Amino acid sequence: MAWAAPEYAWLVLLGIPAAFLLRRATTRRRHDLRRLSGAHPPAPSPLAYLLPTAAFLLLVVALCRPQWGQVARPQQSQGLDLLIALDVSRSMLADDLPPTRLAAAKRAVSGLLGQLRGDRIGLIAFAGSAFMVCPPTRDTDTFAAVLDETGGGSIPLGGTALDSALIEARRAFAATPGRGKFLIVISDGEDHGGDVAASAKALRGLGVTAYGVAVGTSAGGLIPLPGGEFLKNRQGGLVRSRLRTAPLQLLAQATGGRWFDLARDPQALDRLYRTELAARERRELSATRQQLAERFQLPLALALALLLIETFLGGRREP
Repeated sequence: MAWAAPEYAWLVLLGIPAAFLLRRATTRRRHDLRRLSGAHPPAPSPLAYLLPTAAFLLLVVALCRPQWGQVARPQQSQGLDLLIALDVSRSMLADDLPPTRLAAAKRAVSGLLGQLRGDRIGLIAFAGSAFMVCPPTRDTDTFAAVLDETGGGSIPLGGTALDSALIEARRAFAATPGRGKFLIVISDGEDHGGDVAASAKALRGLGVTAYGVAVGTSAGGLIPLPGGEFLKNRQGGLVRSRLRTAPLQLLAQATGGRWFDLARDPQALDRLYRTELAARERRELSATRQQLAERFQLPLALALALLLIETFLGGRREP
């Protein structure tokens, strides 16, 4: 159980002086009646004190707004649908963007979250295959937690297949009618198969605008392996992974988007949102959010019932 307004709990302290004043008022009333009539009225029932005191405590509980249980609340808002396709292949562990390309990409995505204005954001992780690790949501805290856990172990199939990420994005956007759909692909550009042009054309047909964010440098970087060694080729030489921008440029051009270089502009995603996405036409987004159910009605109803009972019993009236 949770309390939505625990700051009202201090009102319980008022119950002590309130009970004292009630008892004093009752005693003085009996004394006045005895002086006027000469009779000795009987002592009031204990309920004359207990029922109002219990009602007061229940009213304080109601003010503190107890909550328990889950209830689904439909929510409507204006926003965009954003999908982030994040390359988690082994080449993203290269060190030409310190500490790694993948870490630099995650840092950029985390910075983007603070710019969102009621938009939904989802995450696709891809390497040799692709998987929707976080469906589109307005809960940026949940997205951030999933992003933090996403890494090379998220996709079991090695290699890099950019086309698989586009196909997964197409599946997600196919169920979303209308405009306001955007895909941001973050990758070092390595691609070991698939028809990027055909998948980009299919995305454009769904009204999706795609942006490419290149992660890496033309000089390249070494790919670390467990145990402190680096990836080598068959001849025993060190493999240097270099940035390839052509697939990202092709994707952006085919869908009417742009491409950005994260090495040259670490704030590329922030700038993309401010200059490109923030001004785009938004659409109605509906979602269901689980919230704690308000239960203040229960103590409030009990308090009113006790006061009603006390009135009928005549706990404050002398016979």
